[in-house]
Amino acid sequence: METGPAQGPTGTQTTLQRQKRQVTVDALVHAAQRGLTEYGFDVTVDDIAALADVGRRTVFRHFATRDDLLLAALAASTEDHLRGIPRYPGGDWEAWLAEVTAVMHRVAADAGRLSWEARTRRLPPRLAASVAENRGAIERVHAGIAATLWEAAGGRGAAPERLRQIMAVHLSPLFTHTVVHEAGGTAELAAELAANAIVTAVHRLLADRTTST
Repeated sequence: METGPAQGPTGTQTTLQRQKRQVTVDALVHAAQRGLTEYGFDVTVDDIAALADVGRRTVFRHFATRDDLLLAALAASTEDHLRGIPRYPGGDWEAWLAEVTAVMHRVAADAGRLSWEARTRRLPPRLAASVAENRGAIERVHAGIAATLWEAAGGRGAAPERLRQIMAVHLSPLFTHTVVHEAGGTAELAAELAANAIVTAVHRLLADRTTST
């Protein structure tokens, strides 16, 4: 009688090991994200291991170097950030903008030292390249938001460069840092100020276009 291929424990064990490894990797990346928030780029392998409740050997079993782990954490943080930005549902673009600024400034405030150091600190080449790549992705999202706002507000053609510049300033984590740490405000205040400034800019730019035509 013919039978199918033997179903030994090896395949199942390999799958379980792979799943267990991924769980550990995810936990280490999450711990590295927390460590970057708390300690900035001074975070150590020991800090990350403690946050993940594992030993140093476990860290190096999955990541060859501290920077390899930090690169994974930076990529995950950027992905989380971009995924959390609400899409324009149509209708009231000012209400949508308020949601966008609230999310972006809350993320920046929650990022702690990371947001500041990523823009002001001299980093090793690989980390600097990752930060620049992630910043570029966020800037492209800013440009997309500007284009959406301009069209939703009734603007014609491409969004003005002036609008992109105003948005870059008011959606920057450095703006959050200034409001929270220099002015003693909150992420909510930063979001409110940013939304008001951007809305004012949109209406002014629309009026300028109307006057010039």
